[in-house]
Amino acid sequence: MSRKPSFRPQSIFSTGILIILLATVFLLPGCCSRTEPLKEVAPKRIGLMITPRGLNDKGFNDYAYDGLKQAEKKYNIESVVIEPATMQDPEASLRFFAGQKFDAIIVVGLAFVDVIRKIASESPDLHFYLIDSDMNEQNIRGISFRENEGAYLCGYLAAKMSKSGKIGFIGGVRMPVIERFAIGYKTGAIDAASATEVVEQYISEDYSGFNNPEQAASMAETMYRSGCDVVFPAAGASGLGVISAAVKSRSYVIGVDMDQDSLAPGLVLTSMLKRVDLVVENIVTAICEGRSPDFIKRSYGLADNGIGLTDFQLSFKVVGEPLVKQLNDLRRGIIEGRIKTGVK
Repeated sequence: MSRKPSFRPQSIFSTGILIILLATVFLLPGCCSRTEPLKEVAPKRIGLMITPRGLNDKGFNDYAYDGLKQAEKKYNIESVVIEPATMQDPEASLRFFAGQKFDAIIVVGLAFVDVIRKIASESPDLHFYLIDSDMNEQNIRGISFRENEGAYLCGYLAAKMSKSGKIGFIGGVRMPVIERFAIGYKTGAIDAASATEVVEQYISEDYSGFNNPEQAASMAETMYRSGCDVVFPAAGASGLGVISAAVKSRSYVIGVDMDQDSLAPGLVLTSMLKRVDLVVENIVTAICEGRSPDFIKRSYGLADNGIGLTDFQLSFKVVGEPLVKQLNDLRRGIIEGRIKTGVK
């Protein structure tokens, strides 16, 4: 154990030097510090690009926005939300913002990847951080999640709670990110009860599948009528439609991205948290600390709390203590590498 060093001034003169040196240290300007330096430091400008009508989705976009607001409380930044008018025409919005001075633009999801590549090539000094991607191209850095880890726990829970032996999965679009959800969910369900039938459907062939709660509700209602007694959506704002269908049929559902347990207490068994807020805050911290984009953490899972389940506060009586404890044990097993979740 290290010992705290002591300092004894030998004279009034040496004490004065110490005071001057300390004052100098405290007045050095910090990159994003909120303390007042001798010379005012311009705030870092951070853009957050979300999907159209993204705010108030009680999920991915809201979580990202929360992370930016939390970072704004800690650092001297100026944040701007970039929200394209439609999914089909994001280029005009992004080009407008790229033409202004930004230190970084954080992009939520893969819907705009082609446009980002185009704008990034035209703006080599502007850094883009693309959440839900493993891209690593020039001034674009992707940050991904190990969704399969949390989805495994959701599948295990769903199979254990199912009385019919039949559960459902609704994805927004068939793509690698959502397929990690599906694979983890199915793997967990089969490990819980090998005879479990998992009905898997996708809302759309394009990114509109993440913002169509009406279609998701219709799909979920059909699943519930066919005998599925738990449905897990990985479909962004469309998942709200699945929760409404669960309420209508008095069946179980698992929330996604944010804590959605309170949207239907007791029917939402848990929510699989995908901590986009943590990622956004970590990106801003790295920018303010002057770190290179290459040193920003690029993969999040159970071990670093980037993925997780809610605390069962509103569903504990339904799920029961033994199963909650079992899920906690499984979580440790996944982190330690003893339990495989279907994705290498």
